[in-house]
Amino acid sequence: MGHIVPDTRPIFYAVTGSIAGQDVAVSGMTRVNEETGIADVLSFSYSESENDLFADLESSDWPELPEVGEWLEIGSLYSYGDIVVHVRQSHSRMHYDPLDTPTLFTIWREDAGAALEWIAGEQVYIGTWRIYDDTLYECLQAHVTQIDWTPDVVPALWNVVPVTPEWAPWTYYAIGAIVMYEGSEYQCLQSHTSQPGWEPPNVPALWLLVE
Repeated sequence: MGHIVPDTRPIFYAVTGSIAGQDVAVSGMTRVNEETGIADVLSFSYSESENDLFADLESSDWPELPEVGEWLEIGSLYSYGDIVVHVRQSHSRMHYDPLDTPTLFTIWREDAGAALEWIAGEQVYIGTWRIYDDTLYECLQAHVTQIDWTPDVVPALWNVVPVTPEWAPWTYYAIGAIVMYEGSEYQCLQSHTSQPGWEPPNVPALWLLVE
């Protein structure tokens, strides 16, 4: 059996397959310090990033988005043409296109970053990442967001997430500095000024891959 056990950020998952002749299409989120078990006979995808998860999903595995007027529960996944849409807030289905209503639906977007934009009226949990005013924040206490509780004014609820800089040539790095390179983190082992050809994977004497 597969297990999902988040320790820093909630993990979103989608499970499909068949058990005892019954089709299964289930999605959800496992909160920090909780656990979700998944039967070995089922296929599942999971990620801390909603956007990354949606990129792995096939629309044919999910029911079609209901007609206008039907109730949509938060967290549900539906097929909409050849894409998968995720219900971000519970609501009665309206005639608006999900691609044009990011406060109600999330979908895979090629240019999406590490987190969704902060919105009011959303249930968030410990470890949830949201972007507000071009700054990345991490949720410190589970709550429903509201318009006068923007992340920048409620430090009891949100904390700024330090952004790891990308490695760059002709830059001075001190011992212990952390950089990103091609999606991986590296820690500087020796002070130096970088140069082309000294990319972190190429010089293990200078950089340690952070597991």
